[in-house]
Amino acid sequence: MSYVVGTAGHVDHGKSALIKALTGIETAHLPQEKKRGMTIDLGFAFFQHHNGEAVGVIDVPGHERFIRNMVAGVWSLDMVLFVVAADEGWMPMSTDHLKVITAMGIDNVTLVITKSDLVDKDMLALVEEEALEQFLDIGGFIPDSLSVSAHQSLGIDALKHHICQKLDTLSRPVLDSSATALQDRHQKDSQQKVSQQQAGRLYIDRVFTVNGVGTTVTGSLCGGEFHVGQKLVMQPSGTEVQVKSLQSYHQNIQTASPVSRVAIGLKGIKKKDVQRGFCLLESKEGAFVANELIVRLDALPERGKCRNNSEVEVAFGTFNTLATIFIFKGTNLARLRLKDPACCFWNQRLLLIQHGGSNIVNSGGILWTGAVPKPLRNKLYDLLMNLPESPEWRDYVTLNMALYGYAKKGGLADKEQYQVCGEWLFTPECYQSSFEHIVATLEHEKIDLSVNELSGKVQMSVAVLSDLLKQLVADGKLRQNDDLYSLGNGRNEAELSSIAKQILNKMVEAQKQGFEAEKEKLPGAQKELRNLVRLGFAVPLEGKIYFEKNLYDSLVTGIIQGRKVDDKFDIAEARECAGLSRKYMIPVLNRMESDGWIKRDNNVRQVLRLQ
Repeated sequence: MSYVVGTAGHVDHGKSALIKALTGIETAHLPQEKKRGMTIDLGFAFFQHHNGEAVGVIDVPGHERFIRNMVAGVWSLDMVLFVVAADEGWMPMSTDHLKVITAMGIDNVTLVITKSDLVDKDMLALVEEEALEQFLDIGGFIPDSLSVSAHQSLGIDALKHHICQKLDTLSRPVLDSSATALQDRHQKDSQQKVSQQQAGRLYIDRVFTVNGVGTTVTGSLCGGEFHVGQKLVMQPSGTEVQVKSLQSYHQNIQTASPVSRVAIGLKGIKKKDVQRGFCLLESKEGAFVANELIVRLDALPERGKCRNNSEVEVAFGTFNTLATIFIFKGTNLARLRLKDPACCFWNQRLLLIQHGGSNIVNSGGILWTGAVPKPLRNKLYDLLMNLPESPEWRDYVTLNMALYGYAKKGGLADKEQYQVCGEWLFTPECYQSSFEHIVATLEHEKIDLSVNELSGKVQMSVAVLSDLLKQLVADGKLRQNDDLYSLGNGRNEAELSSIAKQILNKMVEAQKQGFEAEKEKLPGAQKELRNLVRLGFAVPLEGKIYFEKNLYDSLVTGIIQGRKVDDKFDIAEARECAGLSRKYMIPVLNRMESDGWIKRDNNVRQVLRLQ
């Protein structure tokens, strides 16, 4: 299993020197970094874990002006080495970096006191004590602590051994692509913190061109694997690309595993069309693209520090942009209107930074994306306020069920209370009301409609509606012909065999006389009849009599209409409603009983349910 660790801490406290001592690699790659002796952008290195795997290391800039780069470096880390120099102790940027780490939800942190050779034991103990107090006060925990000297190579081997031990015991959640793709009425789903299925994603932190390869990007791969030849989607642009080559830790590879530093040669896109902060995904459903977010802030906004309708800078993953913030009065919920669209995930951590500065304004988690219809806004806000402090995927499903009546099923175990439609779960009420809406639309339009045409008319996304329509067809509630849907029962008649079509035509012509299979001498008729029943074109009755499904439904309607549950009627009343002879009336009533419409009570029938 691969891992990535990173540094954090005040500028010039020895982070880059520590990484060079651990890995033997100089992380400074920009000319101004080498000239100034200060990390400006992210630097990358690696060393060998004792099991032979490479451990990636990200060198994060310590200067306050590069706090955004710090966020870009820590979002994917399995572990943080928090660096404090023994000769200077805790400094202002130490506090800011610890706030960022805490805001990003990282608690696998080791305090590393560097430059230990420059002070005596008493000073070293004092610096460590002060640093641990800061951790307890700001982060709410006390990390492991080690002292090293990069220039004297003191404690480096012990630190490397400690890192490997900590990584070996790390329990890593698997990220979920199925938590994404909820989109309806301007609503989209995202990815969640605790998940059920693997979904590879990589936030891009560098873009360049390599001779013979072309457009190349780097980033930390999380969630799932990428392999050469795989087709990916780059969000928020939605561009489809293909993996031309993969390199990890200076080795050409066929498959990249999470979490690891990866360089990806891309086919199908030019360098000018790629930006830092873009995200590579296995599919468009792997995340959601939005320019409006609702977030739950970690702290109530301070008066004067974060005003309504003011601008802040938003940073998550390797992405950052300006946003206008709107605080929901009296709550820690805020709506962010982003200047640029972003690729993000549900419950993803983000940082709010002062516009034009580097002060941290607040932090929080993404709970909703996209605009919300006005009639649903108050309900949504109430639901968001009632989410648990550490929400899980089941909470997101419940949230969408409460708001819309359906949700992506993901890994939800208790599906029995819902109607399953492909990849989606519907409440029974939403399933029925959606069906009625579709029927009303088809009746009004008086023509067959495609899923795209129905989507706009019933205000449901194509992804959701497509699975719903397939289930309605399978349930015999609608008819499908090629890509068009119409009123009626059964599936696409054009796909039936010639014999099945002959039988169906005879069944339609027979009407209330019924189609008696034993009187027909068509070869393979019995097999085709079973198929017609399975597809919802025909209904079998006793005596090997078959009625066309629309006819049977109309008979049921005629018999049930005007009655109430528990009402009773006799055969004569049923015959009057249905217009059937006794030969066919008894089989129809028996079929209605097996379908749960009625039950027999001596010589009468009792209504069990209504249409």
